[in-house]
Amino acid sequence: MTGQSGLRLFGQALALLQELVCRLLLEKKKKKKKKKKKKKKKKKKKKKKQKKKKKKKKKKKKKKKKKKKKKKKKKKKKKKKQPPLRTSLRDFSRTLACAWCACVCLGTLLSHSSRVTAIEPTSNSDEFGVVVINTDFPGGNALVESNEAGTVQVAPDLRGDSPWFYWYFDATAKRPGRVNFVFPDKVIGFQNGAIGLQGPAVSRDRGKTWAWMGTQNVEGSSFYYNFAETGEQVRFAVTIPYVESNLTEFLKLNADNSFLKSRVLTKSRHGRDVELLQIGESGSQVTPVLVTARHHATESIASYVLEGFLRAAMSDLPEGVDFRERFVLFAIPFVDKDGVEEGDQGKNRKPHDHNRDYGENSIYPEVQAIKKLDEANNFLFALDFHCPTLVMPDHQVMYFVGAKQHPQYNFENVTEFAKGIKLGLPENAPAGPMVWLRDESDVSPKSSRYFGFQEGTIMAATLEIPFAPPGKATDANSCREYGQAILKAWVNTHFRAPDQLPQVGEGLKTD
Repeated sequence: MTGQSGLRLFGQALALLQELVCRLLLEKKKKKKKKKKKKKKKKKKKKKKQKKKKKKKKKKKKKKKKKKKKKKKKKKKKKKKQPPLRTSLRDFSRTLACAWCACVCLGTLLSHSSRVTAIEPTSNSDEFGVVVINTDFPGGNALVESNEAGTVQVAPDLRGDSPWFYWYFDATAKRPGRVNFVFPDKVIGFQNGAIGLQGPAVSRDRGKTWAWMGTQNVEGSSFYYNFAETGEQVRFAVTIPYVESNLTEFLKLNADNSFLKSRVLTKSRHGRDVELLQIGESGSQVTPVLVTARHHATESIASYVLEGFLRAAMSDLPEGVDFRERFVLFAIPFVDKDGVEEGDQGKNRKPHDHNRDYGENSIYPEVQAIKKLDEANNFLFALDFHCPTLVMPDHQVMYFVGAKQHPQYNFENVTEFAKGIKLGLPENAPAGPMVWLRDESDVSPKSSRYFGFQEGTIMAATLEIPFAPPGKATDANSCREYGQAILKAWVNTHFRAPDQLPQVGEGLKTD
């Protein structure tokens, strides 16, 4: 046994002794409390009896008074009697003697520590770990309020904007062991609203691959992780991130595809390239389609669905060939490019976010460029990919939102499109999509409303994809499958065009 391990055992023995003493004292207190409760119950019963017996004759009252006097005398005698302390004192003395003997034995062991070899623990899982938090990478976001051994108090960094739930940080172990990451109890009005219903997303290769942790390590508004060794680096996020490096990888993988073109739409406020992708060729026999994502920087799951949609559109699959024969696709993967790379919340920016910038005087370069792109191509379809709130029960399904009556047959077209998507989704996909288009009460200058009121538009809507509904798959590959199913439903939907134009499913002709 080493000197340190011996000291630990000695300390544990002293702690046990202290615990035994505390237990004996607590037992005494409990006994006293029980006696007091019994006395109170007896008094209550007596009061009830007194009320009933008041109606009886005076003779009986005298007898009762005598009985009461006798009972009072008995109580006084009981109070004078002391509780049987001999047994408790014996137990107490025995425990003291045993503990003292244990301490003496440990002392002798410590004096002969060179003769004993102890088995040291091989795991540090019971010890608190120490980590260093970092957010200095694309998409990083965290406000560290305190960082002590075993516990990191952390919150979403709002950066002056309205409350939201996005966070993404890197934790490197300075000392292995368990670390609890504790968030505020309420986030945007929801209890435990900073952690999704499948737990946080986790990456052990610096953000290259991700998986949902699950809820086994989630405790209310916190989750914990056991770091196995010093230097272990793990990234945690509220969602599976998707930043410029992910798009770059996608473009490299499809660099040999002749149907895909990439160029710069515009520069962001902070000087970043805002990408514009095109699949297919423009012409009089094809219909221009616009798809967008990340009007709100936080909503990364939508980007994986968009990836799947693009893959199917440029593929040699029947739906891909069919799509390119009738449509030309323009895609903007990052409308809020700065927000995506800088790790902003994006939602409800001040004075307004990118999806509320489609009024007369747009303030964001990306939205200004989208309007010019529409003027040049006259988009008849506009589909905007989003994600809803994190833990709200109604937001654990796919659903469409947008204007009900604009364009003319928007509700009918979206409803038929949604039916086709449902048929093509795998069993583990989130439920839906539901059709929750709104009437004219919603007049905010959103993307779907802007395109819905353009002359000749056939369909304009927003498709919301949930972050991580319980029991459903929203990992990167699954979301790409959903995107492919959406593209397949698109080519199989017979969209009803305004002003008696031919149905798109049968070939839309533009004169």
